[in-house]
Amino acid sequence: MINVIIADDHRLVAEGIAKLITDSKDINVTAIAESIDEAQRLVTAHHPDVLLLDVAMPDGDGIDAISTLRQLYAPLRIIILTVYAEPNVVHRAKAAGANGYILKSTDSEELFNGIRTVAEGSSYICRETQTLMEHAEQPPTRLNNREREILRLIVKGHSIKEIADILNLGFETVHSYTKYLRQKLGCSNMAALVRTAIEQHLI
Repeated sequence: MINVIIADDHRLVAEGIAKLITDSKDINVTAIAESIDEAQRLVTAHHPDVLLLDVAMPDGDGIDAISTLRQLYAPLRIIILTVYAEPNVVHRAKAAGANGYILKSTDSEELFNGIRTVAEGSSYICRETQTLMEHAEQPPTRLNNREREILRLIVKGHSIKEIADILNLGFETVHSYTKYLRQKLGCSNMAALVRTAIEQHLI
């Protein structure tokens, strides 16, 4: 039996996934975590074979938490289970040590296959993500002057309202820029956006 923990802050989504998994005869959902902190506690307590981990969690970025989670239990296998169909997010997950990447739009049989494959020690990327990566061009990230200007202020620690005041822009305009920047750079939250901007020397 493959023991699985689901880490997803949307309880109904997590419970729906758990219910799907009960249809398999060799996979068991041990627990559901609604935050990274709770996932860490449950991994330590239950030592699951596989953790299904969302990217956008209320207390941080799931991808950033991979190394810490694995330090808690070295044999742990981690699958990113997310709605983010973005090449940059996939690259971040692989670089952080994720063993699998599955989109929430996948069907149950592929989810089961992914869990089994990863539990056996191999890596797994769902078909939709494979197709996405095959057709994705990966040129260096380029930002226009306004994007770079807003990103520089974000890295300095300014809030959206402060950036709007500094640049004499509307709050919604700056909010839209920040949302687009996160999507463009494959970041689920502002902390990840700041880190990526620094690591990729974008400012």
